[in-house]
Amino acid sequence: MEYFIATANNFCDVLEQLSSSEPDINKRANKAAKLIKNTLENFRTKIRKEGFRSTEDEIHFFKYVKPKISSYLIFYSVLAEIETSKITLNDEELKLFIDKKDRKFRHVMRENIDFVKYYNAGLCHLDNIYFVREANVLSMSKNSTHQLADPEFNASHDMVAANIMAFELFKKHVDPKPDLQAYGPPVPKLKWTASKSDFIELVYALQATTAINYGENEIKEIFSALQSVFQVHIEDPYRIFIDLANRKTAPLKFIPKLEEGFLRKVDEIEGVR
Repeated sequence: MEYFIATANNFCDVLEQLSSSEPDINKRANKAAKLIKNTLENFRTKIRKEGFRSTEDEIHFFKYVKPKISSYLIFYSVLAEIETSKITLNDEELKLFIDKKDRKFRHVMRENIDFVKYYNAGLCHLDNIYFVREANVLSMSKNSTHQLADPEFNASHDMVAANIMAFELFKKHVDPKPDLQAYGPPVPKLKWTASKSDFIELVYALQATTAINYGENEIKEIFSALQSVFQVHIEDPYRIFIDLANRKTAPLKFIPKLEEGFLRKVDEIEGVR
């Protein structure tokens, strides 16, 4: 499972870099599609050769890992259709076309409303039905007949989960809205006072160690959250990360400082006991 999670995280990093470096959406969609198909094909080959170590690993793969990758394929396919339609449609026709795509997503959600509620609520008591390949065929949805064509690489509801994720990507793309702060006491103002490279070390370490949401979050999501918390802005974190990785000396400087600081604090506490 470590391989699948690490590969998926690296996939998201590369996709994020592609998003920032390729302004043409059609070209970006084509490049993303090739990356996605290669990633899924590598996953399929590895699973056919080695299988999963446990049912829990199989569930995690088909519930989170594969749907996340597949969701981008669905999203970029829709995005490419919208971009192509701009050539021939006027503004009003384009709006109707986008609304049609929205309705298609909502149709999938309605057809699988019980599963959507289950998935979004983070429940797990039916995972053995939804995300294990040998599950009862009666659990299959109208959108999961792909399981019959490729039963080794599909569970009954992994593509429905992918559509849920793709719909979220679609909604953010067509109607981006800034995050609203929740009601509550004022959040203390925290400002990052170490270097930007130190910040990069911390964020990548948090994701790589699966310390946040079991490592499922994309690196850009963690960056966005922590940049907001610590009032720091970094234009190209991926480039800084590559520079750190290519250091001729030790690539890590801040992480060892954290360990030293923690041990020093432990010594201070021991000294007053």
